[in-house]
Amino acid sequence: MNDWLRLQARLPLLDEHQIQRLERELGETTLSRLWKLFVEDGREQGEALEQAFEARDYDAMARCCHSLKSACGSYGALRCQYLGEKLEQSCRERDDVRVGEQMGVWRRTLEATLNELETRLAG
Repeated sequence: MNDWLRLQARLPLLDEHQIQRLERELGETTLSRLWKLFVEDGREQGEALEQAFEARDYDAMARCCHSLKSACGSYGALRCQYLGEKLEQSCRERDDVRVGEQMGVWRRTLEATLNELETRLAG
């Protein structure tokens, strides 16, 4: 098993300490609005990443990953941030095999993260 795969599985989808800090600093209402924007943007960026993957446009994929990993880091989406970093690196190296492996894990993780945030917003 690859080290990146083993490590990502140990990371939480969401860093509760980061979320609590954001809630204290921004307030629950502002944080909820920002999460909604993050979810919308995450879905749009995820779609753009999918399209770039289908076209095997590794430059576009690397740009999408860079943007997504920054946003994920800001909101405490640790696993997505980590996977975005790894996928961006693999795209820059044009490693077809690793990009394919990481893209599948990335898809599932992004969806799980965005779903978790939507659940919290609905609750």
